[in-house]
Amino acid sequence: MRSGSTTLHGYLAAHPRILPPLRKEVHYFDFQYAKGRAWYLAHFPGIHNRITGNRGAITFEASPYYMVHPLAPERIRAFNPHMKLIAILRDPVDRALSHYHHEARRGVETLSFEEAVATEPERLACSEREMKQAPHFYSHAHHHFSYLDRGRYAHHLAPWLQHFPRTHLLVLRSEDLFNDPEPVMNRVFGFLGLPAHRVPAGAGPARRSYASMPTALRERLQRYFAQDQENLDSLLG
Repeated sequence: MRSGSTTLHGYLAAHPRILPPLRKEVHYFDFQYAKGRAWYLAHFPGIHNRITGNRGAITFEASPYYMVHPLAPERIRAFNPHMKLIAILRDPVDRALSHYHHEARRGVETLSFEEAVATEPERLACSEREMKQAPHFYSHAHHHFSYLDRGRYAHHLAPWLQHFPRTHLLVLRSEDLFNDPEPVMNRVFGFLGLPAHRVPAGAGPARRSYASMPTALRERLQRYFAQDQENLDSLLG
């Protein structure tokens, strides 16, 4: 979340061999799992439509919450063990701040950023455990207030590599995608077994401006993420 998945979705959908879903975030493997496989497949009508003549096409969706939902890796492997996965990661401190402002703009978050990160452990207490124990349990706090937790990339990617081979996971940096999208997307298309394709002009992310983070707080959060960043380097080689 807040790492460029919407931009990546737009670039993927523009490829002539990729058919987009009815909506970007289907949320089947997290919120809607009880609705069943047929409900999920109904979100990809193009892939079943022979009239298009687009044989050999693939389809996709982009639900960022899958990455941090404790049951998503197992569910997706059960659905299709050959699934290819793309994770796009952003500097975790910048991601946390962007996530906070996203929730604040929508009126979901009423605390200041510093208050929100300070109270996050209390807000998220027991969420993952309850989500694992009750498969259809929904945690509003885990979904909306996980500013720091979602930036623990090694912690969240490790379970995926327990269910999928490393060759099925492509990890991108959002900063690379934003600064020079063409080589990043051609890397993505190669990963998917597709030919290179020019990315559409003007499809980059919308830039938002807000007050910068105090230096002391940024340094504190960088220290908070430092060990997980080291673990991420080891996990991904």
